[in-house]
Amino acid sequence: MPKSRITILLISLVTVMAMVLTACQQAAPTFSPEEIEQAVQQTMAAMPTATFTPTVTQTPTPTVTPTPVIVYYGPSNFPENVNPLTGLEVSDPAVLNRRPLMIKVSNFPREGRPHAGLSAADIVFDYYTGEGANRFLALYYGQDATQIGPIRSGRLVDRHLVAMYQGVLGAVYAWEGTWTKILDYLGWTRVISEGPNTCPAMCRDEALNKVKPEVSVFANSAEMSKYYAARPNATNTRQNLDGMVFHTIAPAGGVEAIELTHQFGKNNLAKWVYNPETRKYARWIDNIKANGELEMIPLIDRATDEQLQFSNIIITFTHIETLNKDDTLHEFSIVNNTGRALIFRDGMMYDVTYKSGYTTPIQFLDKDGNLFELQPGNTWIHMSGSYTSVTEQSPGVFYTKIGLP
Repeated sequence: MPKSRITILLISLVTVMAMVLTACQQAAPTFSPEEIEQAVQQTMAAMPTATFTPTVTQTPTPTVTPTPVIVYYGPSNFPENVNPLTGLEVSDPAVLNRRPLMIKVSNFPREGRPHAGLSAADIVFDYYTGEGANRFLALYYGQDATQIGPIRSGRLVDRHLVAMYQGVLGAVYAWEGTWTKILDYLGWTRVISEGPNTCPAMCRDEALNKVKPEVSVFANSAEMSKYYAARPNATNTRQNLDGMVFHTIAPAGGVEAIELTHQFGKNNLAKWVYNPETRKYARWIDNIKANGELEMIPLIDRATDEQLQFSNIIITFTHIETLNKDDTLHEFSIVNNTGRALIFRDGMMYDVTYKSGYTTPIQFLDKDGNLFELQPGNTWIHMSGSYTSVTEQSPGVFYTKIGLP
């Protein structure tokens, strides 16, 4: 019998005996041994039986930390299915058997925003066009976009950038002198401009054309590639684009850089904010409110309805020569040259050197002269002036402003 029940039995017996003694003192009726035994049995039967409930200890499920995939590619011998301009694998290696498409995208006037297709670009060159404005030259190689734009006119620097990446230029013409230099340098075969027979490669939105014709032309990069391939003497085959290096692990020697704002002109700002979850910098852009105040809003790609994010943000300190008094014609000393550059990746900033040739992608060198390792992914390059100022406004927050001679 369990000890608990023995203890209860003894207590019951004592209680019964106490009742008997009390009764005797009060001359109450006496009880026989049989009656006492019967009372004890009734007391025991009325008591609840103790139930033992075992305690279950939950064993926590161990958290499995995924092993990061280490990726290292470049500067040469890229696998057939790896894009040499991003260090990323492509689902179909056949997409790399062509020339890159490099398309001019408007940033001003603001009525042309939001931009379309920039999130699909491998590299975006962002440069000064004069009077405080800028434009983009977006490169498409590893993936395509069905809507890119709005497309604007070419600039002198386009001929050099397109030649470096052995690409095909898509633009809505240019000033006569500039257009002639572009055609002479690249050849007319590698230059596509909007016309009556270019759709679906490059099309004009007729509804938008009635209200804002300068921002009404858009391109489809896959169709542009087909359009170029159909031209006489076109060589739309895989080109040697070796030169860049990619590594998932950030190099040592950087300083914290969680935010960057770059200024091209008054009320013309580009802001990048680092997101440690995606390991990319999210893009914000200037906007003028109804009351005339400046605000920064997310740069949304109208093709995806998502905020633009890039893995590598680069500022090149490139000499810019102004060729006319109106500040609308410029020459960039980007070809076959070297200069300072700042690279932002993984929430860190690195002070490096860029190196360029005539028909090879731009390379970046660390302080020891070794090729700098970019994060695999897309890259945005602000081609700023050689007199660009750099200010750290607070720890990890940088502000750069274009500097012209």
